[in-house]
Amino acid sequence: KLFIKETITPMHSNKLIFTLIPLLGFNLALLFWGLITSYNSTYFILFSFMLFFCLTSLNVYIILLAGWASNSMYAFLGALRASAQTISYEISLILILFFPAFIQLTFSWNYMFKGYAVLFLMVPLSVIWFITL
Repeated sequence: KLFIKETITPMHSNKLIFTLIPLLGFNLALLFWGLITSYNSTYFILFSFMLFFCLTSLNVYIILLAGWASNSMYAFLGALRASAQTISYEISLILILFFPAFIQLTFSWNYMFKGYAVLFLMVPLSVIWFITL
């Protein structure tokens, strides 16, 4: 419904990029559904943990391009601020999530969630995540 309604674009914006960037961001969000492990899935992603980090880092470019496409200095500065904030949150997320991965000695979500070390570490790691925010 969002893409069918009347589109409002700024006068001096890059109209093609301004309309394509939200679609790319939506497609990027849908790619995360492929990382969910299921017993009924017909495919197997070996390094799904690393793929998760690669997909989350692509979100920075979506935010930056959305601000740049409007050709407004205020929107671009806001996008720079938002992408810098996203990068700083990703650094703490990577450091926190690598700890259980190194304990389990795997980068696969399948094997990581089968071990008990991740389950026992969820409470202290969530407290650390809350402190870093």
